[in-house]
Amino acid sequence: MVPWVRKMGEKLKQRLRLDVGREICRQYPLFCFLLLCLSVASLLLNRYLHVLMIFWSFVAGVVTFYCSLGPDSLLPNIFFTIKYKPKQLGLQELFPQGRSCAVCGKVKCKRHRPSLLLENYQPWLDLKISSKVDASLSEVLELVLENFVYPWYRDVTDDESFVDELRITLRFFASVLIRRIHKVDIPSIITKKLLKAAMKHIEVIVKASQKVENTEFLQQAALEEYGPELHVALRSRRDELHYLRKLTELLFPYILPPKATDCRSLTLLLREILSGSVFLPSLDFLADPDTVNHLLIIFIDDSPPEKATELPSPLVPFLQKFAEPRNKKPSVLKLELKQIREQQDLLFRFMNFLKQEGAVHVLQICLTVEEFNDRILRPELSNDEMLSLHEELQKIYKTYCLDESIDKIRFDPFIVEEIQKRKIIKSVPGKLMKEKGQHLEPFIMNFINSCESPKPKPSKPELTILSPTSENNKKLFSDLFKNNANRAENTERKQNQNYFMEMMTVEGVYDYLMYVGRVVFQVPDWLHHLLMGTRILFKNTLEMYTDYYLHCKLEQLFQEHRLVSLITLLRDAVFCENTEPRSLQDKQKRAKQTFEEMMNYIPDLIVKCIGEEAKYESIRLLFDGLQQPVLNKQLTYVLLDIVIQELFPELNKVQKEVTSVTSWM
Repeated sequence: MVPWVRKMGEKLKQRLRLDVGREICRQYPLFCFLLLCLSVASLLLNRYLHVLMIFWSFVAGVVTFYCSLGPDSLLPNIFFTIKYKPKQLGLQELFPQGRSCAVCGKVKCKRHRPSLLLENYQPWLDLKISSKVDASLSEVLELVLENFVYPWYRDVTDDESFVDELRITLRFFASVLIRRIHKVDIPSIITKKLLKAAMKHIEVIVKASQKVENTEFLQQAALEEYGPELHVALRSRRDELHYLRKLTELLFPYILPPKATDCRSLTLLLREILSGSVFLPSLDFLADPDTVNHLLIIFIDDSPPEKATELPSPLVPFLQKFAEPRNKKPSVLKLELKQIREQQDLLFRFMNFLKQEGAVHVLQICLTVEEFNDRILRPELSNDEMLSLHEELQKIYKTYCLDESIDKIRFDPFIVEEIQKRKIIKSVPGKLMKEKGQHLEPFIMNFINSCESPKPKPSKPELTILSPTSENNKKLFSDLFKNNANRAENTERKQNQNYFMEMMTVEGVYDYLMYVGRVVFQVPDWLHHLLMGTRILFKNTLEMYTDYYLHCKLEQLFQEHRLVSLITLLRDAVFCENTEPRSLQDKQKRAKQTFEEMMNYIPDLIVKCIGEEAKYESIRLLFDGLQQPVLNKQLTYVLLDIVIQELFPELNKVQKEVTSVTSWM
């Protein structure tokens, strides 16, 4: 075909297509528009496919998280390097009401015969503290005896045997308390229970502040806001002392030596000393606004902690020096092992008593060691006699020192080592005699107590005089606390079940911060919603970090020089009544410093979100709430109840049994 004819034909086709396209666009404009959009999208898809994929992936992720996560969904800790684990110390468990196996340590052992757990009688075993802390504690306990026992006891007799028993009892109580504290996770108790109770206290103060215009009436309004839920100890000072007495009596089965509660005179004396002369002034000291301000300044202070200026002191057995007997005269009520041995009737009764206690092997080693001691101290021993003594020594070691022995007795490691090295012939007889005597001494005393005839029950209930003297009245009522809430005896009373732990739905430090921000600082809605959104991401992280932070702070607090300082402060508050009290000017100066430190503690970013006025009003409300002594005492007792229940979980079982019996009746 001629070329020009071909070109003419192509031009005609193009013209025809354009005409057809124009006609189609006129008749179907929407169709043409959609076709154009598809063409452009196809072109963009080829060039920007990765951008579109990122966008749609983001949208899909948002939809997925929205559908799968709820308000209760939380991501795990994102700070993987911070893993707080409660510190577990290898102390033997105490079983105040039961026995355990001396070989394997199990309570219900079927392999070995049951025996008495020695820690039930001597809980200070394996407890060692620095000598400076031990000396400070001993000084406080000596002041307890000097102020509340010796003034009336020395007028009667100069025999120290009764006071020696008190020393052992106080050592027993302190040792049990130390063991209990070592078994609990203190940071978790603070974050999960104590702070929750503090949140409820803050809520009461906020509600009370809305009903009064002057802070002078804040305390009374808050007490009325508590209503029947006010702690029973806050109704009056007499109710407070009565509550402490009952609490002390409730703890006696767990903090006193076995069968010590059978001695009514001892328990009454200890109850009065602990409740009225130790616990009451200690709680007054803690609830004093001046003390609260001092503790707040210490907590808020950003300066590095004070470092120890001296090397740590050596470890010593817990309160061993304090419990050493002072009595120089032999007591007619105390039997020595030699007397029991020489009288067959006493020996027979003592053996039967030890069988009941599962501790016959303790007497057996005492008799064996005494016989061994008589033989080894004879002059001019022959070689055959020496060989026989060595064989006897090996038998003693296998019977009473080996872990797998059924009659194993825990001796001082030094004694066991000396027996391995066979040095006992020259150096150990006296020490071994002392060791076996220490193990048998509690059984002898309990044996004597068990032989006493039971005292007749009084026909009338005992009359407890709350305040027998005007001097005690002065100590019971104070200008700071007056008569606490001053509620009448016939006021409606409701059993305190600690509704702080039941009605609050917030859990953990993150929720506590949100709660304070909403209730006290009145943060705007947008910030509250933002915090609720970030709660899913950071709640567990903040909880873990808080436990770790508290653990580090407690380790700093329990350093030797700080413990000595705290014990000294408590000693001065309880016993140094003759010292000049802090002046009103000094207290006002400390209060002003506390308020300024609280104002400076809030970060600037939060101030920009809530405003300067809201910051001032909120901090002022919290500060004014802490300057009310009776309200501080209310919070102190609530926290005390929580701590007691954590240290002595057996009380929860007792309370449940009493509640079930009461409901059945």
